[in-house]
Amino acid sequence: MARRAGLAQAAGQAQKGRFTQNCEFIIWGSKGAIDGSRNPVYLPGLYSTSQPSGKNRQHITQKPVEVMRELVKICPEQGTVLDFTAGSGSTGVAALLEGRSFIGVEKTREYAEVAADRLTETVQQMLSQDDFVLSA
Repeated sequence: MARRAGLAQAAGQAQKGRFTQNCEFIIWGSKGAIDGSRNPVYLPGLYSTSQPSGKNRQHITQKPVEVMRELVKICPEQGTVLDFTAGSGSTGVAALLEGRSFIGVEKTREYAEVAADRLTETVQQMLSQDDFVLSA
């Protein structure tokens, strides 16, 4: 099942004689129907946000982690999120923060490395002393 939602961005590139490019479609799918009673999440059809800027922006089409955290909730808890255009890894960071597994595919080596670094940093930040057993 494939579905579509939208991500409206606050600032778009103006083009003479054309519409401003300030919206992206979000395509998501599932293997079979989603059991709403097991995953009672209600997501809007349109998100309005701005892209990360300055040092926080590592990819030309980078998505805000806060928005992606909401979007990955469509995946049941302990489920797996797949992003076949992973870019700098925002979807992966969001998936990990929301308790989902993540599979990311990125063809550009530079961005794959950025994503790997961000995912590693996220996992390290999520670990606590309770995750380790120290012995003498």
